[in-house]
Amino acid sequence: MNLPKHYLITPVPENDTAFLCKLEISLNAGIRLMQLRAKNLDPSAYIQLAKKVIALAREYHCKILLNADPGLAQELGADGVHLDSQRLQECDSRPLPESFMVAASGHSLSELLQAQSIGASFALLSPVKYTTSHPDTKPLGWEKFAEMVTQVEIPVYALGGVSAADESDALNAGAQGLAGIRGYWNLDQI
Repeated sequence: MNLPKHYLITPVPENDTAFLCKLEISLNAGIRLMQLRAKNLDPSAYIQLAKKVIALAREYHCKILLNADPGLAQELGADGVHLDSQRLQECDSRPLPESFMVAASGHSLSELLQAQSIGASFALLSPVKYTTSHPDTKPLGWEKFAEMVTQVEIPVYALGGVSAADESDALNAGAQGLAGIRGYWNLDQI
């Protein structure tokens, strides 16, 4: 599987029009892999937004993963699903056929190994650095990140307090690339 170096995680949508406008800016800048993460929306609003996001992503040849029930990704024609750490722990096998991508969030080696054991396409490991969204969580650092990544056979993106300035550190630590919200949202170029 040919994965890009950048994985966009969408922020909480303010309203659909502004959200889609900002998403298109990121897609135009070169984002080709993204996760629709909108846990604040009720299920019907998420489905309506997901339909619009999938259609827009298709225009830019961007792979779109839903942070939702795996069945919904299949039903709506997304490219796959992103499992948060809770959904990952509930899986004892791959939740979608091989034709779909499955990504998983992890914060430990055991979660990375769980992602690998269910046949995930790739994983995210966080937090690598201090982050304002989780200020009380101790970051892994690049050395610990590298140590964990060498113990799994699936690609792993670095997440948590990272920016474009960290790309060479991430690649040197064995990462597939960087994942993030602020780093790839509403940008002119990546």
